[in-house]
Amino acid sequence: MIGRTISHYRVLEALGAGGMGVVYKAEDTRLRRLVALKMLSDALSRDRTALERFEREAHAASALNHPNICTIYDVDEVDGFPFLVMELLEGHTLSTAGRLDNEALLSVAVEFADALATAHEAHIVHRDLKPANLFLTKLGHLKILDFGLAKLVTDDSGTAVRELTASDTTVGTVAYMSPEQARGQDVDARTDLFSFGAVLYELATGTRAFHGATTAMIFDAILHQQPETPKNIDPRLAAIIMKALEKDRELRYQSAADIRADLKRLKHDSGATASVRPRPWIPWVAAAAIVIIAGIAVWRLRPLPNPGSSRQTTIAVLPFANLGGNHDADYLSLALPDELITILSHSRALAVRPFAMTRKFTGDINPQQTGRTLSVGSIITGNFREAAGRIGITLEAIDVDKNDVLWRDSVEVPAQDLIAIREQIRSHVRSGLLPLLNAGGGYESAPPKNDEAYALFLRASAMSNDPEPNKEALGMLERSVALDPSYAPAWAALSARAHFDSSYSNGGDPALRRADVAATRALTLDPDLIEASKRLILLRTELGELSQAYARAKDLVARRPESGDAHFTLSYTLRYAGLLDESARECEIARSLDPTNRGFRSCAIVFLFRGDLPRARQFTHLDAGSNWSDALTTYIQLRAGDRQAALRTGARAFTRIEHSWYPMLRAVDEHRPQREIDRLAAAIREPTLGTRDSEQLYFTAEIFGYCGKNEDALTILGVAVDRGFCSVPAMDTDPGFVEARKLPQFQEVRRRGLACQARFIQARTP
Repeated sequence: MIGRTISHYRVLEALGAGGMGVVYKAEDTRLRRLVALKMLSDALSRDRTALERFEREAHAASALNHPNICTIYDVDEVDGFPFLVMELLEGHTLSTAGRLDNEALLSVAVEFADALATAHEAHIVHRDLKPANLFLTKLGHLKILDFGLAKLVTDDSGTAVRELTASDTTVGTVAYMSPEQARGQDVDARTDLFSFGAVLYELATGTRAFHGATTAMIFDAILHQQPETPKNIDPRLAAIIMKALEKDRELRYQSAADIRADLKRLKHDSGATASVRPRPWIPWVAAAAIVIIAGIAVWRLRPLPNPGSSRQTTIAVLPFANLGGNHDADYLSLALPDELITILSHSRALAVRPFAMTRKFTGDINPQQTGRTLSVGSIITGNFREAAGRIGITLEAIDVDKNDVLWRDSVEVPAQDLIAIREQIRSHVRSGLLPLLNAGGGYESAPPKNDEAYALFLRASAMSNDPEPNKEALGMLERSVALDPSYAPAWAALSARAHFDSSYSNGGDPALRRADVAATRALTLDPDLIEASKRLILLRTELGELSQAYARAKDLVARRPESGDAHFTLSYTLRYAGLLDESARECEIARSLDPTNRGFRSCAIVFLFRGDLPRARQFTHLDAGSNWSDALTTYIQLRAGDRQAALRTGARAFTRIEHSWYPMLRAVDEHRPQREIDRLAAAIREPTLGTRDSEQLYFTAEIFGYCGKNEDALTILGVAVDRGFCSVPAMDTDPGFVEARKLPQFQEVRRRGLACQARFIQARTP
């Protein structure tokens, strides 16, 4: 293996075993950096359980992005077996750290709790936290390793979340298990908090919290014995550790965020600032990496032009905290920052992250770490309190690099006067914050004129995109624009909701047309609303009006070259026209401008059609864990020839979607009778042909091809072409059409595809 080049990674040396695999130090020959490669050991490379554990870790890794969790750069394969490309860490695991002093222990604990809080917010329970899975870098920073036993749990709202293991059988390392884990009971995030306490206890005392000569004795200690409170550390830190070790999980800390808050308060009170330094008696430097496979890995940035980015300040607005007791006002936690983003977005000197990216950062967050996660220079946070009929709002801007408050201001207005709230925020931001950011205010939409209409708009902006809440929000916005037809942001929001209703619910063509009308009205009122411009371009593209969509997209890029959204919309139109190289280039520019924008996820389709499956996976990672990313991953797996993986992923992604093709693919794979396959095909053929979005038609045609229904595949493909998805050269190399390409009808469909593309090229030529 040493000296061998795998993909574009040159293996330099073996670093030893790690979990189920072997870790190698390697050089990324394209980016010229050192990385760690993790591969399954030879003994496990054919082990189905081991491969499934690797796949399981992909889902855990795809949902996490945190400085205290080891970074995945890429995922690839050699000779049919996956390997991971990770950051090369220098330092050692905490299994060799020995006992830490109070200051060092507190620093480790804060970073540990912060990383766990992020994992738990993504509904991921690690279930195997122990010193060997915690890495201490040479600079003294903690990294959590090995999510191989991770589990996705149900969230607080009761929404079903994917399981990563078949059951809650006793898994993990015995000495650090929670009582419920030891009993084989259902686990939730609190089981990690018990393990957290067990690890910190060992680092504080130098001995395990629970020990015994046999596994049975250790289990007995976990279930029935109470460890002695640590005496050699700050009593307040000892109390935190012992609370984490409560055997009754109802008496334990209820969240990692709660532990983090107590630890930060203690750290602030004690003035502890030092990082943990590696012990001088550790004679070696190890490279370690998490056994997390990212089936959808973090993208690797290629050198690209970055139009206008040097002139921009990047900024993100986080959800506001409701400090009062009136929970009827909770919607303002999301509505106010969403409105603030709209105000800031009018300044062309600012690159403002969309609220879809930032709304998950709630509670006691670390602004500096959050800012780095979002790749921004400044973070805006806020809180509000309603009392005695008035509402007070405090805003704070934080410089991420300096970790310092850049600006702070407060407003107070009557609680029912929502328009006054907006105007006060707008005025204070324009006069106070924007000058500090060297940003002008820019042109803005006309302000809202009707209190009831504006209240409906704000309430709708705080609602989920899930189909039912989305319909409720859609109804609110219809009433809002009826009451105040002059407020452009409400029309833009209505367009987005109607588009979603068409694409992901049962709104169909009427909702799509309503979305088009609403976006057009928004732009008539405010031509500078970039979200409305983007929405209209996407809609016109999906409606088959490629030339008009392209002209609008080119104009948007010319007006807003610094906007990743502008370049993404151009890539979208080019993709439908089949100009894949140009589309890919615009996708890369969009991502270089806005690296974490999950709205760019569908660029994965461009790279799928070009046969660049690793890059396609990287773009799906932008919206990792979503139903959409699972759906696109099935097509990637089919292209890679891994039909079994596609069926497993498809079971998650498609079984709840009306008219899904998944049962047909499964029936073919299970060699069911042909009449049953024909029945399933007939059940989805007609509903599919009624689909307005021509790209969706293309993908369904592809599945018909994979199922051997080649004539149906060509019929559906022909409809996709005729409705504006030119499909060339995608259809020429798509493995789903291998047999269909042998039929004479294919050449006729291809001719129509070329004609579609030629019309587009001719129309865009000056």
